[in-house]
Amino acid sequence: MNEAASADRAPTSVDALATVIREHHDAHRPVRLVGNGTWLQGGGPFVDATPLSLHALSGVVEYTPGDLVITVRAGTTVHELAAITAEHGQMLASAPYGSPESTIGAMIATAAPAPLALDDLQVRDLVLGLTVVTGTGAITRAGGRVVKNVAGFDLVRLHTGAWGTLGAIAEVSLRLHAIPHRDLVIGGRLSAELGDAIPPLVANRAPIPMQVMLVPGEAPQLLARVSGNSARVDSLRERLMRLGARDLVELSGTQVDALRVTAPDAMVLRLRTALSDAVPFVRAVRDAFPTATLVYSPLRGSLRVVLPRWDAQQAFDVDLTEAADQSDAVMGTVTRALGTVARLATTFGASHPIAIAIDQGRRQHPTRTPLEVGIKRALDPTDICNRLDAVAPAPAPLPV
Repeated sequence: MNEAASADRAPTSVDALATVIREHHDAHRPVRLVGNGTWLQGGGPFVDATPLSLHALSGVVEYTPGDLVITVRAGTTVHELAAITAEHGQMLASAPYGSPESTIGAMIATAAPAPLALDDLQVRDLVLGLTVVTGTGAITRAGGRVVKNVAGFDLVRLHTGAWGTLGAIAEVSLRLHAIPHRDLVIGGRLSAELGDAIPPLVANRAPIPMQVMLVPGEAPQLLARVSGNSARVDSLRERLMRLGARDLVELSGTQVDALRVTAPDAMVLRLRTALSDAVPFVRAVRDAFPTATLVYSPLRGSLRVVLPRWDAQQAFDVDLTEAADQSDAVMGTVTRALGTVARLATTFGASHPIAIAIDQGRRQHPTRTPLEVGIKRALDPTDICNRLDAVAPAPAPLPV
């Protein structure tokens, strides 16, 4: 089988997918797993391998609305799933960053975060079971199609967020939620300076998914998702006002959808530290990345940094037109900026280290731990599934 033939094959069944991967395994030829290809640059450096599209592996396998559980094939899109479940007054509680044409398989493989997910549920909270074709072409099933399922090792969470490096996700069983009577995203400006506005948000224990959005040149905004019956929605709105939000307005559907969109050429970083360091952390990142849009979660202590890639020339005074490798030049400036974040955070009073992940533009992955090596060897011994192009020693912690 030549590579061109493989690129044209879009398996429509789990067995067909297993056959294709088995052929790659036998030939020791790497394969690049692709959903709808809406965000291929998001996961860092994979080898230039034969693409294997899973978009044709779509549709509902089983749906029991009374159990709030649905099983779909991995090529089903987020938009298609939403339309199917809405007919029964149900929904997937997380709509991740990216295109609505993103596939469910890609969403699970990347553990894609979402802005203002219902009850702040993450992808890992919603996946009940998986059918995965490993790197040897074996069909494996983990978890189940019921909410209570605790038998065996938690292979579901192992595959969730593995970026397809352990096998191709073929089918997914998902936990659904009833669509609330009222489900709004509201936003308003924060009346206090960040140093005074953030601590009450961090200390708040009300069940309100919310985020602080910092756009260069604009006043800090608080966005929140309020849902339930009318009395609960009104009560949560009043609580947001007590937390310092002013001029609250309901966002339109178009505005809510825009929260999920990221420019294809943007540099996206995710940073996280202890909640007690929230104020110095946010101040340090804003000072180090003055042209970036920042989205801070007061519940999780995580900060999403969206930096237009070619703003590096303006933000960091780097002439990218003369750089031999523009990607390396950008990553070099980002690395220096992250060092600045650590130093500034310490200056501003932070006492905990900052965890860093770069979603787009990442150049190297850290060395796998012995446990990870063993798992990889068991599920993909010839390393054909989304083979990494650059695996480097884990970087030394940034100074704090």
